[in-house]
Amino acid sequence: MEFIIIDDSTFDLFTQEKLLLKSGLARTVTAFNSAQTAIEFLRKRVNTLPETVMLLDIQMPGINGFEFADRYAELPDSLRKRIRLFMISSTVDIEDIEQVKSNPNVIELLSKPLEIPVLRALLGH
Repeated sequence: MEFIIIDDSTFDLFTQEKLLLKSGLARTVTAFNSAQTAIEFLRKRVNTLPETVMLLDIQMPGINGFEFADRYAELPDSLRKRIRLFMISSTVDIEDIEQVKSNPNVIELLSKPLEIPVLRALLGH
């Protein structure tokens, strides 16, 4: 399975990538420390991106996870149908949690640190 991780934390990008690869869930992991760069990447791959799982951090400088989700919603349906979008955060803020739950493009809010058994269950593996 292909994965994209978007997180401004170099440590979180590194650990999540290693966890995903070691678990066998991920065949490849593409990591971005900027939501803007990730959106640009997706726009260029509209017709070529394979089935992908995306892990999106909420709290980031510049474009945060919610702003990314708004831009993501504007991408073509054909692309979004190939992406399973999860937000990932250590937030306990009720407003953040409710905002994630109300977004139809987001499957689930995952807690940091990433728990592979939880993700595996959500993906049906």
